[in-house]
Amino acid sequence: MKFSTCQFTNPGGRSPNEDSVGYFSNDNYAWIAADGLGGHISGEIASAEAVRYLKNEFYSSSVVNKLFMENAFKKMNDSIFALNGPLTTAVCAFSDGKTLWYGNIGDSRIYFIRNKKIMHHSNDHSVAYVDYLCGNITYDEITVHPAQNRLFHSLGTEINFFGEFYTPVTLEDGDAFILLTDGFWELINTEEIVRTLKISRTSEEWMGTMLDIVESRLKSNSDNYSAVCVMVKSD
Repeated sequence: MKFSTCQFTNPGGRSPNEDSVGYFSNDNYAWIAADGLGGHISGEIASAEAVRYLKNEFYSSSVVNKLFMENAFKKMNDSIFALNGPLTTAVCAFSDGKTLWYGNIGDSRIYFIRNKKIMHHSNDHSVAYVDYLCGNITYDEITVHPAQNRLFHSLGTEINFFGEFYTPVTLEDGDAFILLTDGFWELINTEEIVRTLKISRTSEEWMGTMLDIVESRLKSNSDNYSAVCVMVKSD
């Protein structure tokens, strides 16, 4: 499979930009979106370190698979934990061109889309997501939950690392996926993500049509917002 990738990050109404994104490729592929936690020391350092460390791990390995993903998350956590303060969420995806592996920690998300429907998505590790799982709110109401930004887990919080890893996906022509920080997904719903994909021929077009929606809803104090969108085509 071939991948058309477009990545974007913007500070929104806040400075500095604590989001970081990355896309790396050789014979394999890796994508990451990370959101440094506001209210902690130098969140931008933590998210940048996650991207930097993943880049080094990726280019130091000849394979990607589930074990590589789990080890990469663990090593990113150890590196950020050693900084003694900065914290970040992260969502990552990896592929060898046939299979997609993905995982996350915190509330940075991935949506996997097939046949113009969201088939899989990551879970948030937040108070708001627990309320959703308990049936107290709908999925879309997570965005307005008063404790939406209260997280149980992040990179750098604990030496006994927690991350969530999902069932691998065998890729097909026409698949798509998107990695987002909360500043992005708070301003666009899942129906809009799929609708904009339907009318887009390239990942750049898809990103652009999503940004039209997201940026129409920005406020003066809006969070940093970032995404990495990927369209899958057969060789």
